[in-house]
Amino acid sequence: MAVDGMVLVHGGMHGGWCWEDVIPLLDTPGVAVDLPGRGTRPLDGRPVTLARCVDAVIEDADAAGFGRFVLVGHSMGGLTITETANRFPERVAALVYVAALAPPPGCTVFQLYFQDDAPPIDDLTAVQPVMAREQAWLQFAADLDEVAFDRMYARCVPEPIGLFAEGVTGYGSGVPATYIRCTRDGAVPAELTDMMLTHLAPGRVIELDADHDVMLSNPSGLAAILDQIARDA
Repeated sequence: MAVDGMVLVHGGMHGGWCWEDVIPLLDTPGVAVDLPGRGTRPLDGRPVTLARCVDAVIEDADAAGFGRFVLVGHSMGGLTITETANRFPERVAALVYVAALAPPPGCTVFQLYFQDDAPPIDDLTAVQPVMAREQAWLQFAADLDEVAFDRMYARCVPEPIGLFAEGVTGYGSGVPATYIRCTRDGAVPAELTDMMLTHLAPGRVIELDADHDVMLSNPSGLAAILDQIARDA
């Protein structure tokens, strides 16, 4: 079956804007999603859930005319692409996890990072503040110079707390998956990636010499890999 295009999903505190340097380099038609809580889908007083994120993916794929597509998720976007494939496996030709989170089924992002010390969440409509500048530079975008980082950091937004509090249902969609691990990732360390790969069990693992926000620091290298995955699909 043909692949109509590529749908790209951002991670925490980012928006669809983070793919702006990648999409023009793709041979495959691409569309970047704004998940609920930012950009074209601002907060509206309701909790942001994975179900709403999946709906956003399908809405944007439909609007782009993509019946069947490669689905790419960066960082926390790994949760959304997993659940999209679980709900709509017939629409997703391939999954691509880019420095992405793939927690064990039922495990929340807070639990993934803090285990038993995960903070309680009392208000699912709250937001997690944007990470402090120096921490964000170190964890997200250490490859960027100060001017490029400040341009990126100015576009970051608080992350809806609901997405830290909900786990994926599993990894049984049957959609082939590729994991792109970044060798200098400050947000998803190597040992965490190793653990997640045991249950994600992707068909391919590709290493890219880059920081966490590889779509900003090495858009051409990432685009080349994504196009090859689309051709293979």
